[in-house]
Amino acid sequence: MTPHDTLFRFTFCHASHAASWLAGAVPMDLAAAIDWSTLVTADERLLGHRLQTHIADQVFVAATRATAAPRRPLLLLVEHKSHADAGLDAQLLRYAVLLRRTFQTRREALPLLLTVVLRHGTAARGATADDGPFAPFQPQLHYVVDDLTLGERALDGRTGLTPLAELTLRCLAALPRASPHEVLACLERWQELLRAVDRTDGPPGAPPLGPDAIDTIGWYALAVTEVPAELLSESLAHILQRPEHTIMSTLERTYQSGLAAGRAEGKAEGKADGLLRLLQLRFGDVVDAAVVARVRGASIADLDHWTDRILDAATLAAVFID
Repeated sequence: MTPHDTLFRFTFCHASHAASWLAGAVPMDLAAAIDWSTLVTADERLLGHRLQTHIADQVFVAATRATAAPRRPLLLLVEHKSHADAGLDAQLLRYAVLLRRTFQTRREALPLLLTVVLRHGTAARGATADDGPFAPFQPQLHYVVDDLTLGERALDGRTGLTPLAELTLRCLAALPRASPHEVLACLERWQELLRAVDRTDGPPGAPPLGPDAIDTIGWYALAVTEVPAELLSESLAHILQRPEHTIMSTLERTYQSGLAAGRAEGKAEGKADGLLRLLQLRFGDVVDAAVVARVRGASIADLDHWTDRILDAATLAAVFID
């Protein structure tokens, strides 16, 4: 998991923050058709073991507002992308089909589906294959894109965001490309947001935010920029009117914890890259987007287990058989 993923999930795993963001990210007609007060995270039974290898960043369930047609439950499939991913369209389509079918089986109701992708950095939309005259007949999933690649100005005019939701979006939009001087300038510009996050206990259903949220924001700044920890802690202490040494000690602890997680993530990513190269050499074009997604989401133990099987496996399926 990247630092971007960690920050995104820290905030938007909570329905109250997610609703405040999604209500302003989707087109107005869609936003008006959703009862945002009913938004909840999907339960574990809905996600299930079968869906874990396809899982997106977040899945929510909400009610639609009364219209001329019968009301139906709505699944919101949320994905965050900080980098170009040519397999994004196929990944989302595959997950959407599985998720919708699982919901129908377990709830005996066919849900509506809305997929939202948050983009920032230099990410591009999922590549579309050149299918010639067959293109209109290929399976597709239309989804909403909230594009923060333009930076903070993409958030101009947004209303209704919780302070933490807005602060998180501004961090994702501005910090990865920021110099140390620009990081400190951002903190000064966001000081009202920082104070609001620091002093709140969070909306109903969300855990206390306060210092925990500030620690996560500080860790993210250290993880994605070159800003010195001393300058960052000094700036936060000034803005929040808290003792600098307490902020500094927390930043150091959370940053070291993040480095350890990053090293584990990097080790898994390297093993996944190696396994995919071996699979491609052994089995060629049958290594499709579904296989890539499964390998990328696997544990180090699974990656080692599958790598050991490559030489003896007669088929690609035999590598992954339980």
